[in-house]
Amino acid sequence: MVALLKLELSVSEIIEKAPREMTGDIRFVDNVFVKMIPLSKVGDKVQGHAHVFDHITLLSVGKVHMKHDNGEAVHTAPCLIVTPKGITHEFTSLTDFSLLCCIHAIRDGDGVDDVAPQEISEAQAMELFHKNSVTMPTS
Repeated sequence: MVALLKLELSVSEIIEKAPREMTGDIRFVDNVFVKMIPLSKVGDKVQGHAHVFDHITLLSVGKVHMKHDNGEAVHTAPCLIVTPKGITHEFTSLTDFSLLCCIHAIRDGDGVDDVAPQEISEAQAMELFHKNSVTMPTS
């Protein structure tokens, strides 16, 4: 039997109860890279950057302004933001706590089919992450 949990809090109550300080965290699971990016106060930024492959960002808490090569947008949590490869983008928090999570596959080369095998260790994933840059220079 599966028990269902009813959400009793509104989104604003969840944001109010969220921790105000949090360190960024990186995890590798089944060949998926996830980096948490906490923005503690209004105006905090993730500097402009672009990725070599399409990727997804989960805005799990808060509200952000996103500037990108094709314009700009405001996103409110919960929200999945898909950014195509090569598009320079940056985020600015519009709330006193926003939490972004950058999510993508770990690659062992620069081709679309070069996704590393699931069974790699966290150390191997970190090595591949640093060796095969997912971020391209933006100037």
